[in-house]
Amino acid sequence: MNEIFRPIPRRPVRRGPSRLPLASLALGLILGLAAVSAPRAQETLSSVQRELDRVEREVAREQELHKQERARAAEFEKQKNARLQALQDQIKAADARIDSLKQRTEVERARRSAQRGLAAQFVARQKAFRANLDREIKAMIAWVEGDFPYQRDRRAAEWRELAIANREETIPVEEVLIRVFGLTQASLDFAQNSEAYPGTYTTGKGVNHEGYYIRLGAVTMAFSSTDGKQQAYLAKTGEGYAWRDEELTGEIKGAIRSAVNVAQGKEAPRLVPLPVEISVAGGGK
Repeated sequence: MNEIFRPIPRRPVRRGPSRLPLASLALGLILGLAAVSAPRAQETLSSVQRELDRVEREVAREQELHKQERARAAEFEKQKNARLQALQDQIKAADARIDSLKQRTEVERARRSAQRGLAAQFVARQKAFRANLDREIKAMIAWVEGDFPYQRDRRAAEWRELAIANREETIPVEEVLIRVFGLTQASLDFAQNSEAYPGTYTTGKGVNHEGYYIRLGAVTMAFSSTDGKQQAYLAKTGEGYAWRDEELTGEIKGAIRSAVNVAQGKEAPRLVPLPVEISVAGGGK
């Protein structure tokens, strides 16, 4: 009997919701205690009560742990849902940005395509404009070659260099246009001023004379030697410009000498008539 009603040894309680019903345990203990003596039964009941209290505490602790575990699981589920929602929001934002970038890419592609078309049109127009400029430059070269002979070779060379640069496209078309205007303006400017400068004149017989040239715009040029013995002036003929240095009258020679002296400051300024010979239709002068 003592072995039957000895105190139940303490065993580790497993965590979990499954436990023996307390009523069944208590009923078994009471039935066992019915056959023992009162003192012995009292001691046994105290042990059983302590064991029941311990079991209740374990059960309460397990229930509390289970409650905490469920709370943690609920919090984890809440955080998981929040993170999933945030991730879904990020995915939606990324999709929207991708769509926006796709639209911008399409717009940029269309813009670049339009720019390439405009660039092709611009290049074609530039080529056509260069062709027009080439025709104009050639016309200006022909005009300079037949124009007043003052610095004619240098002026024609400048136009030829510009024509080569335009054809080979070594300079921008804008610069070509600027230089066309500049050379044209230079031709107009020299036609409106006058000057006197030293130089050598070669007669039709090949004789060289040192002296001074005088130029009045693009109207006339004249030469007078330093010793005053040789004078000449430029005449425009039907074939171009030619120098007249033979069979000049004394009046013409004196007028040329006076004009050169006035230009050099050797004589007081005054109006001096100079010979001007211009060919007209029909061979007249």
